[in-house]
Amino acid sequence: MKKLLVVIFMIGIIPLSGKSLGTASVKEVIGEWTFEVPSAPYGYEKGTLVISEKESELAGEVKFADGYKIQLKDLTFTDGVFKCGLYVDYEYVKLTAKIKDQKMAGTVKTSEGDMELAATKVKAKE
Repeated sequence: MKKLLVVIFMIGIIPLSGKSLGTASVKEVIGEWTFEVPSAPYGYEKGTLVISEKESELAGEVKFADGYKIQLKDLTFTDGVFKCGLYVDYEYVKLTAKIKDQKMAGTVKTSEGDMELAATKVKAKE
């Protein structure tokens, strides 16, 4: 009987532990990131990605150096890889980046070709 109770307890705990690990990993991407895309057209080469969680889903926007803001679409973060899209001058571009140690490195796919992106997470003010 005790073995049966232990097995039932373990079956109940395993899904909960997996869910908490997923939540912890999402926290890696949430926050403010300063980015550079050196080959992007003037005005789009630097800015800030602001990523948050709203109603258990990722949300965000990109703020360019001149103050122009664009909402991010289709945000996902799985296995250390962040993906999203955004409309820049009526063109939908896709961003894919790996996150490791407060750094983001990836590619922005555009009609003009792939452009390298590098970003660093901004430390929270205390």
